[in-house]
Amino acid sequence: MNAIIGMTEFVLDTELTPTQSDYLEMVQESGESLLTLINDILDFSKIEAGKLELDPILFDPRKNLGDAMKSLAFRAHGKRLELACRVRSDVPTALVGDMGRLRQIVVNLVGNAIKFTEQGEVVLDVRCESKNEKQTKLHFSVVDTGIGIPKDKQKTIFGAFAQADTTTRRRFGGTGLGLAIASKLVSLMGGRIWVESELGRGSTFHFTARFDIALSQQEELERQQSAGVRGMPVLVIDDSATTRVILEEMLRSWDTKPMAVSDEESALRELKQAKQQSKPYRVVLIDDDMPGADSLALARKVKSDPQLDCEVIMMLSAGHQLGVQQEYERHGIAGQLIKPIKPSELLEAIARVTGVTIDEAALPKPLVQPAGRTGPLRVLVAEDSLFNQKLAVGLLEKHGHEVTISGDGKMAIAVWQKSDFDLILMDVEMPEVDGLETTQAIRRSEKESGRHIPILAMTAQAMKGDREKCLAAGMDGYIAKPIRVQELWRAIDKVVGASATPGAGQGGPTSADGSVDWNTAIASTGGDRKLLGEIIEVFRGEAPRLLADIQKAVADQDADALRRAAHTVKGSLRMFGHQQATAVAEDIEARSRAGDLDDLDQSISSLQNQVAKLMPELDKFTAEQSAP
Repeated sequence: MNAIIGMTEFVLDTELTPTQSDYLEMVQESGESLLTLINDILDFSKIEAGKLELDPILFDPRKNLGDAMKSLAFRAHGKRLELACRVRSDVPTALVGDMGRLRQIVVNLVGNAIKFTEQGEVVLDVRCESKNEKQTKLHFSVVDTGIGIPKDKQKTIFGAFAQADTTTRRRFGGTGLGLAIASKLVSLMGGRIWVESELGRGSTFHFTARFDIALSQQEELERQQSAGVRGMPVLVIDDSATTRVILEEMLRSWDTKPMAVSDEESALRELKQAKQQSKPYRVVLIDDDMPGADSLALARKVKSDPQLDCEVIMMLSAGHQLGVQQEYERHGIAGQLIKPIKPSELLEAIARVTGVTIDEAALPKPLVQPAGRTGPLRVLVAEDSLFNQKLAVGLLEKHGHEVTISGDGKMAIAVWQKSDFDLILMDVEMPEVDGLETTQAIRRSEKESGRHIPILAMTAQAMKGDREKCLAAGMDGYIAKPIRVQELWRAIDKVVGASATPGAGQGGPTSADGSVDWNTAIASTGGDRKLLGEIIEVFRGEAPRLLADIQKAVADQDADALRRAAHTVKGSLRMFGHQQATAVAEDIEARSRAGDLDDLDQSISSLQNQVAKLMPELDKFTAEQSAP
């Protein structure tokens, strides 16, 4: 199906008659519907058979839910809808639960809300319904201003293959399984799901879920960061009442002094009054798409008029637009925030543009718990990427484990046969003999010896069913790339019975353009900045070779070589939290899997440019680490 959809998209970009375009668009829509249906049926079948298990991890609800909403922003902004995410202050900062399945529920409900809403807004609202020292029950609401659901359909839409619109000429597609799956997942999370709706006046989908509460060092990081903005006057100018409420809540939680207004006239009056009282606003946040107003002209006026006296202006945008950022910079606007805005994004942006610094020495050090085993593990790492080899070795040796590296599947089998290991970390994507084949070969050999070595799969793949493939091949566990130290220790604990040795990340410098997520990068090395510096050096050496491999593979029309190179680059970029470059590499990999190697010049050029822009930020980090 991916090949059909990919090739259809390719043909649609060629010169076609209107009739041909119509027919191919039908093929594309049908293919996407069928792929969604297949994935939904697989999920639903696993749930019905009792085979689906939750995979709890440590997560930050504000960051992770914010990321989920960001993934839907393009669809919402394409319909000029206001998309907002409100996580109340009573929701804990760190929770333990299946964030992947929670995201699936949220994306389904919010995606449906966007689909059935033509104007207005879609809002995700999360609050704490109950809480004790160990566990919390959260209440999620997805509110829209869409077409609504008839009363007689509200009780049936959570059933399999049910649709609110059952007419023969339905405007809105779908499998009818999304809400049924969401209902089952909510039940697995110890909650319930229901809907309130009125025709023509929108709908509100509610669900509850239970999570364990965990301690988080992010709270201390935000406390340090917010100390610098405490008492800072901030003006919000946005026509959406919901967005004003959410931004005011965020700002008040850091003890700033926010004021929110809905239009230009009120904003100018407020700025003049603040200036007259010798309490000017240091930061002004302006919605760049207010009805009946030229937001850029307003920003220029605020910037140039001494009677208004504002130090910093930032724009709140409904989406990325080519050339807009450069236009903002020419007029002295400090930055742009894309809706829906996460608390961490807003706080970091305000801290950056106002020059707030963080005393990192005052932050808590990574926690290290003693290992449950009496001695270190002997670990074989089967991985073809030098970048990932360096990361795995650094993390494991830091905690006393003995590591042997194998660059491909054949070598891994040979090394395993000659030595005695406690664990194998197996990359799924390797040249010649991949991780699945390598594992199967090892398991066949073990049938004669009666041995069983734990094998932990490492893969950057995110397709449904990948975990099942790994387990079917004989692997004992599964960890997604980029490797996260907390998840690595937890996965090792599961497959070898050792007590986890978790590390926690510290904050790091934020890049001027936000392309590197330093918190993500540092957390990936367990807070070890020296190791991160070493990994950056490996990446600097490996990236040019991989980019050259990508170009050569396209020239040779070698889809397998292109897939491997793009796959490796993608995994490296993910560790640095570089979303834009990661997305380009992921697209190249997907096209190579579909056999679509034509017209990749623009994508490869974009990837090269993104990596080139990344290098100075990495150099700056390594220079800071080496400075006395």
